[in-house]
Amino acid sequence: MISKQGKKIMPIILLLSWLLLTILVFVFGPYKYKINNSFLFYTYLFIVNVSLFLGYMRGQKSYGRKCKIKINYIKFVQTSIIISFIYLIIKLILTSGGDLANVFTTFKDASESYMKRTTNHPNLFSYIDIFILPVTIIAITNGIFSSKKLNRGYRYCVYIMIIYSIASSIGSGTRAGIVGIVLIVTAAFLLGIYKKNIIIKARHKIFLFLMAMIFFMGFFAYIGLLTESRSVYQPINPLTKKIPDKNFVLFKILPPQSHPAINNISFYLAHSYYRLNQAFDLPYNGIGFGLSNSYFIMDNIQELTGWTGPKNISYGLRLDMKQNGFFGNYWSTFYAWIASDFTFPGTIIIVYIIGYFFSLALRDSLLSPNPLSVAVFCILFGFIFHFAFNNPLQDGSGITINLGITAIWLFSRNRNLTV
Repeated sequence: MISKQGKKIMPIILLLSWLLLTILVFVFGPYKYKINNSFLFYTYLFIVNVSLFLGYMRGQKSYGRKCKIKINYIKFVQTSIIISFIYLIIKLILTSGGDLANVFTTFKDASESYMKRTTNHPNLFSYIDIFILPVTIIAITNGIFSSKKLNRGYRYCVYIMIIYSIASSIGSGTRAGIVGIVLIVTAAFLLGIYKKNIIIKARHKIFLFLMAMIFFMGFFAYIGLLTESRSVYQPINPLTKKIPDKNFVLFKILPPQSHPAINNISFYLAHSYYRLNQAFDLPYNGIGFGLSNSYFIMDNIQELTGWTGPKNISYGLRLDMKQNGFFGNYWSTFYAWIASDFTFPGTIIIVYIIGYFFSLALRDSLLSPNPLSVAVFCILFGFIFHFAFNNPLQDGSGITINLGITAIWLFSRNRNLTV
């Protein structure tokens, strides 16, 4: 019988701390929001986060499972790296660099890069990405997790793909790509430490701390750049039509030139909770049964069949239509989108299940080399991080990465606990 590992709660503590921070920014940040029913709202947020924690802790009781499909782990990871890297080179050549070509433009005029970004002009690669990006995620996460077992060439390919993701996000004048790649790399790195594939000594800790500080300062400066150049900066909150609180504590500590970035970050982190509050007041239009949580799914259903039923149910989309008449300008939290399919009480159960799967993926990864469990752990780390903002299943690649890889991992788990 496989011996059970000690409990590993750091991943869920990190994520819950992050979610708590976003709530604190919502409550105490420079923008003030009116909540219609404070008791209901904050009780719901408390219960949904407790549900996530309980689901994770339930998963920690697992011994972990091996993959029932016999694979050579290193060869599998090497193959995924080769496929991803070759695809990246071909894509760069045929698209003349894609968003990467606009990196320097962003630092001159981020609004120009933002308008030119490839997502505004879909091409063949936009559709191929739906199927190749899951392979790339497997390659990057496992490349970091098992870097010591790979030769230098494969490691460099992984590093180049990471740098490309960051540079491409900069070239499009956005931040989502930077956040996404940093999250999965962080999760893979943490998993590697747990598995003892990565040994952190004192000098490494100092180096990592300095790198983290440099990254956060650079990212803050980058957000300031986007705030200043992507549009005409207006301190007025577009949802509440109110200006920031002049007595906000950070305004007293930091220089005035940093205030636009502070306002931008606080709005970025917190406004989705205000929209969740608004979603509570929308009329109940039925249950979407998996069709009303993703704009990608709803839009394709309408295009193929003309049926708008899922869109009429979706809380997130109804809020968008009510606010500005189109999808995507503001966020509504993961909870509001999933409630369209499972109701708000049902979302609490969905969050519990996600926490449970997150924990199981950790257990499986520590038991034996399994590229799918490693990828799922990292994917769900990023998925839970985004609970406060939006549903990561909003586009095709989001579905194939988050649902596709997770589903394959679940079906490939061996039910037999014995070695």
